[in-house]
Amino acid sequence: MGRMGGWRAALVTAVGVMTAACNAAAYHAVGLTADQLTGRWRSREGTTLAFRENRSFTGEEVARLSAAEPCGDHTRLSSGTWVFGSEEGEAADRGAYLHLTFSGTDCVIPVLLFGEVADPVMCPTGGDPDAGCERDEYLTRVAPLAGSPHRRMS
Repeated sequence: MGRMGGWRAALVTAVGVMTAACNAAAYHAVGLTADQLTGRWRSREGTTLAFRENRSFTGEEVARLSAAEPCGDHTRLSSGTWVFGSEEGEAADRGAYLHLTFSGTDCVIPVLLFGEVADPVMCPTGGDPDAGCERDEYLTRVAPLAGSPHRRMS
């Protein structure tokens, strides 16, 4: 390999390392407060979740999520309660992990929050919140709820 080939190899390696580092940075967990979580969130594939500060939520097209597959009767996946915490029963005032419990079912979906406080992303998972989810299943905040004191934090 000539001198020029060595530089190309070094450049390709450096770009690969920077890309991997940037991708890893994009997936860091972000802790939100209830006020920052409150509002409507939507995925590319049409799932919508609306969170209220009283720890309740409503959902549309939740059955589209792969994390909802083990939940059984998908017609009952329209509302429920949420809590912060990486473990069931571990309640907190803020967090990067949620548990969504659907009313009238024993279905609980863990959720990881990642990105930046000003632009968070929600990833419903099928078990371990760190397992990730399909990119089309990422939910992003689209609007605060009407009458909510929600403010985007920078």
